[in-house]
Amino acid sequence: MLDRIARYYNTVKYLRPVQLVGQLQKNRVLRTVPALPALPHLPVARLLTLISSLDTDAPYLARFDVKQLMNNEVTLLNETHLLNLSTWRMDASPLWRFNLHYFEFAIALSAKFSQTGENCYYNKFKELVTSWVNVNPVGRGDAWHPYTISMRLPNWLICFDLFGEAFEADDAFRETVYQSIYAQYRILIKRKERWQLGNHYFENLKTILLCSLLFDELKIFNEHIKLFLHEVEEEILPDGVHFELSLMYHKVILEDILRVTFWLQQAGKLQWKELVPTLQSMINAAASLENGMRKTPLFNDSGDSVAKDCSALIKAANTLFDIKPALSDEFPNSGYYKLYDGNIALMMDAGAIGPSYMAGHGHCDCLSFELSVNDKPLFVNSGTYQYQGEYRKYFRSTKAHNTLTVGEREQSECWGEHRVARRISSVQAEKNGQIITGSYNSYSSSIHTRSLSLTDRILTVLDSVNTSPSQVVHSFLHIAPGFYVQIREHVIAVLFENIPICEIYAVESIVKLHTSGTLCCYSQRFGELLQGCCLEFSWQADSNQHGYRIHFGKETKK
Repeated sequence: MLDRIARYYNTVKYLRPVQLVGQLQKNRVLRTVPALPALPHLPVARLLTLISSLDTDAPYLARFDVKQLMNNEVTLLNETHLLNLSTWRMDASPLWRFNLHYFEFAIALSAKFSQTGENCYYNKFKELVTSWVNVNPVGRGDAWHPYTISMRLPNWLICFDLFGEAFEADDAFRETVYQSIYAQYRILIKRKERWQLGNHYFENLKTILLCSLLFDELKIFNEHIKLFLHEVEEEILPDGVHFELSLMYHKVILEDILRVTFWLQQAGKLQWKELVPTLQSMINAAASLENGMRKTPLFNDSGDSVAKDCSALIKAANTLFDIKPALSDEFPNSGYYKLYDGNIALMMDAGAIGPSYMAGHGHCDCLSFELSVNDKPLFVNSGTYQYQGEYRKYFRSTKAHNTLTVGEREQSECWGEHRVARRISSVQAEKNGQIITGSYNSYSSSIHTRSLSLTDRILTVLDSVNTSPSQVVHSFLHIAPGFYVQIREHVIAVLFENIPICEIYAVESIVKLHTSGTLCCYSQRFGELLQGCCLEFSWQADSNQHGYRIHFGKETKK
């Protein structure tokens, strides 16, 4: 009981007063359905929400199976369910149900209509939206959660743009849909997630701004544009990285700011110019940190097929605002650093677990790294398989990342689905040429210092730990699925399709290969559980440096 009380205390003490007040009011706010004014008129503004380079990007649309959708089957997060249009209820995780209510899958239907002109796709969309409106009581359940509203309304508007005249000419349906949109918007204003803050609150403000422009409600716009610009300043670090330190959420928020800037520009609101420098810095960060990695880097809650692809975001920023990425290899505010050596790209995390009051998407990954060769991920963190379920604890744990544990102790005290109590502190890092050094104090007071050096196609990883000499240190190195590992005498060979990729040599440590079990779980995409393998280096704690060296063969062309 005392441990539980201490854990709650060490979680709550980081929250801001507005979050504490919000938590006390949350249930009442979500249960109360405010009196809603009638839609005063159809939208005055003709705002384009569609950004073709994002919303009709072929890899993006490939995430959704249109044939399945025509049969009311919905695949999200690598999980398929049959949608009952008479209830919109199903046995699925809260995350999956939220994604269902985002209606993002419907963009694939509207894109297919735009490509073919076949009315069956419009009719299916109309059926889905009409059933949603009819069976989801105003203000109740997941469908009316402020986050699902925030995600759904822009997606509906993108669909309207793609359906074009078919939607505009459908007067009765259009009236019904805009009545629903107005109700959702007005409830969203009352339910802004001040208890959550971070990306949730950001999404709320984004959608309120859109609707205030759409319905020409100037007072609401003026109030919320100030809140939005303040939140941009709060959430985007000086180095351009989103403050929750997930490159997946970074891209989600980047898309949000792209859309808001686009809407403001169309509406003749001069604030759009204030956002262009932020877009530039975020594009710089996204392009730089994914450069050479060929996927969303798996630090904190991250994975592919959630946010738009980096290449599509870069194209949209360039098309709309003439923004081109400027690459860098140092992001000191977020703690991300890059090293390159020919066709080798490495990214290291030497930052905090997240903003103190918003660490729910944080993992125990400090001083971990990922490495790709020829744009192919080789050494990887384990990813994020789910937000709810038995694997959540593992994927946030220290041993799920390419860093180390002292005994069985975690870096930070992650618990529940999105909570962190005691956490790392005194995080420091420096990049000097081809060497990155970093250190932190774990919540249990161990001090971990790591040096990464990448020169002449040799990566050297050396660790020292200031802790009790009775402790055994375990350093983990996760290898992506598809690679084969051989241990012979003092050499660990890594091969891909019988082609040698690198050789690994232990430095003052004992090595063990894991080829099955939880430690080998890998999830590059939410809901996708694969098996790689993991090398575990261990040593008795002392004042010396321990670790491993990785020798890569001669550079070959892709």
